Amino acid sequence: MNILVLILIILFNRTNIIYAANINWIEVSKTPSGIQYLNKDSIDIKEKNIIEITTKYIKIDSSTSNEIEENIYIMKINCLTNKFKDISVNGKNNLTAKWEDPNGDKLLDDVISDSCEND
Repeated sequence: MNILVLILIILFNRTNIIYAANINWIEVSKTPSGIQYLNKDSIDIKEKNIIEITTKYIKIDSSTSNEIEENIYIMKINCLTNKFKDISVNGKNNLTAKWEDPNGDKLLDDVISDSCEND
């Protein structure tokens, strides 16, 4: 029984290693309140001027510089209008997502700019 448990642990750990190896997180932007990353390997052209990309946002407590929250987003970005919509947050699909303007949010502006530069 112990050998079976050990084999399962080894197999489970290898799956995580393989999955993690497929994510190419690149830091795009940083502010005192957070860090924005994107997975360069996730950029997918959906239609003319529309891309889909996976991003990660780490919220930082500006008074302590400690990480307090991490969220993974799948975003659609309209590279022509510079608008975005979060179609998934932490694996939960957002079926009512609407196109939004980043409204001067540096982290969002930088993700849009960097992602569209590569489409």
